[in-house]
Amino acid sequence: MTHHTSRITISGLSVSLRQLDLRRLKVDWHSRTLGLLLLCFAAISCLPVFAASPAKQDKAYKTYVDPQRRFSFEYPATMSVKSPNPNEVRVLHPQASFRIAVFVEERSGKTPLSADQLLEALTKKLQEEKKDVSVLQHGKLPKLAGSQAYLVASFKEPNGMEFVQLVQYYVAPDRILQMTLSDRPQGFANLASVIKRVHSSLRILAPALR
Repeated sequence: MTHHTSRITISGLSVSLRQLDLRRLKVDWHSRTLGLLLLCFAAISCLPVFAASPAKQDKAYKTYVDPQRRFSFEYPATMSVKSPNPNEVRVLHPQASFRIAVFVEERSGKTPLSADQLLEALTKKLQEEKKDVSVLQHGKLPKLAGSQAYLVASFKEPNGMEFVQLVQYYVAPDRILQMTLSDRPQGFANLASVIKRVHSSLRILAPALR
């Protein structure tokens, strides 16, 4: 399956941002899917971290450490890492639709900015440009210090294609990290424990992202 990417500019902020990692995927969408997703995100909040022996954990997941040692996260060992440039990491599997993307970008403005403000701007932009936008969950990672927050949103492209994404922001004084976990609705629901594992594994090793 071929995946295409596009990016959405979040306007109205005195900051230059990496854009959402959006893949144009077609999927059937119905009321039971939304219900399944809501249960999925409740599970993401409540499930314990992946329970397995250390040996099995090491085989099932790998840890990506940024070469500049700014951040790290875990990802399924069956997926491949691609880094087109020092500030962009993409993790994918050629036979699966689940995608992980991490961007670090320097801000162009110096006005104080929080992760909550970024999520508010992101939600507004989605509502302006997409159809059937629903914010399914939002919050903060309990073990991640600093200005950080995430949301899970479902939306439909103008051409009718469906997406679900978890977007995490971490804001340093002059840099922003964005992690995006995305899949088709059914796949996103089926991978609830994997998504929780990857998301909760995010660590900021250099708080200034330098």
